[in-house]
Amino acid sequence: MPAARTRFSPRHLVALGTFLVPLVILAGLGWSELRQSGAAADAAFVREGEQFVLRARQAIEQRLEQLVPAVLEASRAHLETEGPIRTTLRIAEQQDFAALRSILLLDEQGGVVWPALPVASVYLPLAREPQRSGEAAGGDLAAADLLLQLGRFDDGIKALRQLVRTLEVANPPGPDRRPTLVETEAQARFRLATALRKVGNRAEARAQLERVRSDVAQVNPRFNAGLAAVGLLAEALLAELGEPAERLRLLRALAENQRDVYADGLTSALAQRLAAGFANDDPDRGEVDRLLREEERRAAISGFAAAYEQVVKPFVVMRRMRHAAQGETPFAEGTEVERFLASVGSEAALVCIRPATPAEAAQWHCASIALHFDLREMLNPTWASFRATNGTFVLAAHDQDETPILPPPAADPTGFVLPRETTNDLTLSAYPTDPAALRAAATTSATNRALLIAALFVAALGGALWSWRSVSRERELAALKIDLVSRVSHELKTPLALVRMYGETLSLGRARDPGQAAEFGGIIAREAERLTALIQRILDFSRQQAGTLTYAPTTLDLGQHLRRVVEDYSPHLASRGVFVIDDLPSDIVVMVDSNALESAVINLLENAAKYGHDGESEHEVDLALAAVDGVAVVEVRDHGRGIPTEDRERVFDGFFRASNAAEVRGAGLGLNLVRHFARAHGGDVVAAPRDGGGTVMRLTLPLAVAAQASDDATTNDP
Repeated sequence: MPAARTRFSPRHLVALGTFLVPLVILAGLGWSELRQSGAAADAAFVREGEQFVLRARQAIEQRLEQLVPAVLEASRAHLETEGPIRTTLRIAEQQDFAALRSILLLDEQGGVVWPALPVASVYLPLAREPQRSGEAAGGDLAAADLLLQLGRFDDGIKALRQLVRTLEVANPPGPDRRPTLVETEAQARFRLATALRKVGNRAEARAQLERVRSDVAQVNPRFNAGLAAVGLLAEALLAELGEPAERLRLLRALAENQRDVYADGLTSALAQRLAAGFANDDPDRGEVDRLLREEERRAAISGFAAAYEQVVKPFVVMRRMRHAAQGETPFAEGTEVERFLASVGSEAALVCIRPATPAEAAQWHCASIALHFDLREMLNPTWASFRATNGTFVLAAHDQDETPILPPPAADPTGFVLPRETTNDLTLSAYPTDPAALRAAATTSATNRALLIAALFVAALGGALWSWRSVSRERELAALKIDLVSRVSHELKTPLALVRMYGETLSLGRARDPGQAAEFGGIIAREAERLTALIQRILDFSRQQAGTLTYAPTTLDLGQHLRRVVEDYSPHLASRGVFVIDDLPSDIVVMVDSNALESAVINLLENAAKYGHDGESEHEVDLALAAVDGVAVVEVRDHGRGIPTEDRERVFDGFFRASNAAEVRGAGLGLNLVRHFARAHGGDVVAAPRDGGGTVMRLTLPLAVAAQASDDATTNDP
C-alpha cells in the first residue's frame, strides 16, 4: 500500500519564510561584503607583486646590458689572434665574466663552423668482434689478445707477427686493397707494438707504430672511425716512446682541436696520459698545464657545439627566416646581437650571437660568433635579493618551453593571479612567499564584520533548521499515522470479518454438528490470537518509536527455551500446513529477555510460514541453533519465495514489505521489532539467500560467558 502524501500547511510555510527570508538576505549581504573586501586585498597584493617582478626584470636587463656587451667587446679584441679556446679561457678567468662557457664560430645559416663535430662513433681498438675484419683474421687476433692477457707475451708476439705476415700477403698494397683487412692489420700491428714495448723491444715497437700511422694517413678518418682511432693511439704511443717535445707537440695538437674528428672522451684521455709523462719540476710543466686547461675547455666547447646544433640552431634558423621574410638582415641596425635562451641538460644556456668582424671572417671563415653563457651563474648575484624567503614575494623564472630556470617555491599560490614579466626569452613570475599569511592579513580588517554576519547567519540558520526539523518531524509523524492506520485497518479487516461470520453462524445455531461448531470456534480463537499478536506488535512498535521499549534480560538455556517455543507454536503452524524441523542443542546460554526472545522467534517462524511458494499446501521450516566464535546463532530457514537482493536490508525497516510479498497479509513490523530486540542485546539479524531457494534469517546473540567477560573487562578498566 503506498504511503499517504502530506503537504505543508500555510502556518508551516509562514514559519519557514520568517526564518529563511532574513537568512537569505543576510547571507547575500555578508557574502557581497566579504567578496569586496577580499577583492580589494587581492588587488593590493597583485599591485605589490607587479612592482616586485618589474624590479626583477629591470635588474636582470641591467645585469645583461653590463656583462654581455663587455664580453662581446673582449671577444673582438682577442679572437682574431688567440683563437676561440684561448679567448674563452682569457675572458672566463675574469671574475665578472666567469659565466662564459664557450665561443662557437657560425656560418651564414647559423650552423657550427668551429669546432668541427667529431665522428658519430669512435671506439678503442680493444676486444673487437671477429666479424668486422673477417672471421679467420678476427679469430687469430682474439686468440693473440687472449695470450697477451694471460701474460704469455712471447707466444702472443709470435701469433701477432704471423697474423701480420698473413694479412700482408692476403691484402698487398694497391688500389684494390680491402679496407676491413687494412683495419685488422693496423690493429694487429698496434697490439704487436704494445707487446714489444712491454718486453723492452722499443725499436721494433716504434717501427710497427710508424707503419700503422702510415696506413692511417692514407684513409679519411671520417669514413673509417675505427682505423682513425687506431692511428691516433699509435701516434700517442710514438710520442711516449719519443722525446718530450713529441709529447708536447701532440698535446698541443689535441688542445688546439687539430684532431677534431675524434670523440672528446678519447682525446681528453690521451691528453691526460701525455701530460702524466711530465714531472712537476719539468721545465715544460707550466706549458703542459696550460694545454690541459685548453683541452678541457675544448672538450666542453665541443660538447656544447653538438647541443647547439640540436637545440639552439633551429631557433636561430627560424628567426633568420622570419627576418628574411620581412626584408631584414639578421644583424640589422638596432639588433647587433641575437639572444637565445635554451635548456641544455640541466644548464640554462644563454647564447648571444654577434656578426664576425672582417678580420675574423677572413681568419676563421665564419659569418658570426656565438658566445655561450651559463645564465644561472651570470644572474645569481642579481637573483639573490629576489629569492630571499623573508619578503612578501619570491622570484621564479621559466624559459619559453616552461622549463624552470629558477624553480617556484613549494608554497601553493592558489587563489592569486601571479604577476609576470618577459625579458630575453625569460618569463619571470612573482610567487607569494607565504600565501596563507597573506590571506590572513588581507582579511584581518573584515574580521569583526564577518563575525557579526556569521553570528546573525548562525542564529537565523539555527531557527530555520529548528523550524524545518519541527515541520519535517510533524510531517513524518502524520505520514506514519496515516500509514499505520491504513495498514492496521487492512490487517484487522480480515480477522474481524472471520470472527464476525463464524460467531454469527454459531449464535444462530447453524452448525451441522458439534464437530463443525468446534472447528468454527477454533477459527475464531486463531483469528483472535492473530489480532492479539498484531495489537502487541503495534504497541511494541509504538514504544520503540517513543524510546520506552525496554527489556529485562535473564540468563537462560537458549536450546531449551526455543524447544518450548516450538512445542507451543508448532500446532498453530501445523494447522496451516507448516512443519518445524528443529536442531536445538542444549548448554548454549545467553542473557536475554525471554518474552522478547519468544516474540522474535515467533515473528521469524511466522514470516517463514507466510511466504511459502504459491500453491503449496505443506512445507517445512528449519530452526537451527549453534555457538560460533562467542555468539549464539539462531537460523530460521524456509523453502519459500525468498527475498529480492535489493530488499534484504530494507525488510527490517518499519512498514516495509518486500516487492514479491504479493497479497500475503502483514503490516511490515515484525522484522523491525526482531532487529530492535537483537541489537538491544548486543546481537543482530540479517537475511540471506538459501541454497536451493528460500531465505535464511540469521539471528545472533552474545553468549552469556562472553557477555559476562566483556562486562567484567569494562568494570575492571581503570
